[in-house]
Amino acid sequence: MTPWERRIIGVFADRYPASAAAVIFDPPGREGDGAYDEKPRPLRLRPDRIFHGFDHAPPDERESFLEAAEALEKRGLLSLTWVRRRKGEALSSLTCRNPELLFELAGGSSPKTAAEAVRRTARTLAESGAGETEFFSFLAEKFTPLDAVRGVDAGALEDLARLTGALSEKGELKGPLFPKTPRGITTRALSVSLYRDSKRLEAQTGLFKPLLNRARRQGIEVPDFSFLDRAFPETFIAGKITLSFGGEGPPAPPPVINLTGSVLALPLGTILKLRRIIPPATSPAAVLMIENKETFFALAETLPDYSCFLYTGGHPNRAVQALVSLLAESGFAFYHAGDLDPDGILILQELKEIAGKPVKPLKMDRDTFNRYLDCGRKLKQPSLRRLKLIREGTRSIPGMEDLIGGIEEAGVGIEQEIIDYRG
Repeated sequence: MTPWERRIIGVFADRYPASAAAVIFDPPGREGDGAYDEKPRPLRLRPDRIFHGFDHAPPDERESFLEAAEALEKRGLLSLTWVRRRKGEALSSLTCRNPELLFELAGGSSPKTAAEAVRRTARTLAESGAGETEFFSFLAEKFTPLDAVRGVDAGALEDLARLTGALSEKGELKGPLFPKTPRGITTRALSVSLYRDSKRLEAQTGLFKPLLNRARRQGIEVPDFSFLDRAFPETFIAGKITLSFGGEGPPAPPPVINLTGSVLALPLGTILKLRRIIPPATSPAAVLMIENKETFFALAETLPDYSCFLYTGGHPNRAVQALVSLLAESGFAFYHAGDLDPDGILILQELKEIAGKPVKPLKMDRDTFNRYLDCGRKLKQPSLRRLKLIREGTRSIPGMEDLIGGIEEAGVGIEQEIIDYRG
């Protein structure tokens, strides 16, 4: 096979999964069986979609490309359409006649065939009453060849059904947004018990995440497998606060009273057990959220206007999100100190949305920006374009629009670590 033949096959194979040629038509009564009444529209490409600059290429290169296209036509893969009266010289389009042959020549299997197999498997699982029936029904109707290209096949779906079945039997999929981890077993040990493969479970949950998110956006109830993550999110909090585990049910453990205001490390599991955070009687219920770790440790326990300090670690992980929500429920007022750049402002915006209440920035203003401008770092265009993601509610914070203007004009960002917050 010549280089141009491989190139033509590769481009068609890359474009096929998202094209109309790969659409699966399931008529009523035969959903998921791979049959379809409508004939898919074949994938057709112009020469310049495969050979960029085809019209202006050297004659030898054009000839090699045309010879490769004609060779693939003889093999039954393509149909060639020529410009009228210029057959063999001016090619108008190339059409894939045989998708199965296309992927055979490409060294793989047809994503459409794989998608049809997944639909059949999903339909069988839904009809059998296996756990997560609604999600399997969704896959039986909505699974596409493009999903198959991302690695999901019928075997992976059967493995997912084995996981949901095992967890449903033990009641592990029931509960709040962050379900409990199966007791007494690690994610890898659970993977071995189900698949005899310690890494299969991690691969499974990552593989199906886009499909689960898509189903969730369409209002379909799906399991939350975040409790199987091996990331173990955590964060730091400081201040003379009381962490209360009180609530309904069995007697709760006694509260944790941080008399010295020391820095405490809190993992997600502990945060989810908390019911309230109580400020000291002598201080207002005010929390200063701090983006960067170095600044957090420099400021924690030092600023008298705040009863609590929270490290966000950049964009908030699940532990930070849960703690911000709890602080909001506990009646805290929110302040935030972060980088003076697009992402620093977007992090403030994200925290504001999680808290569901106003967040007042600390030294995130034009005066501070101008003071440290000569020590800033030049921002690249992709970073500057992120300013467009800042919504009106954030821009309306006093002084924020002026800061955004300074960043745009100078093309510079100020790292939080160089800012002096004293006074």
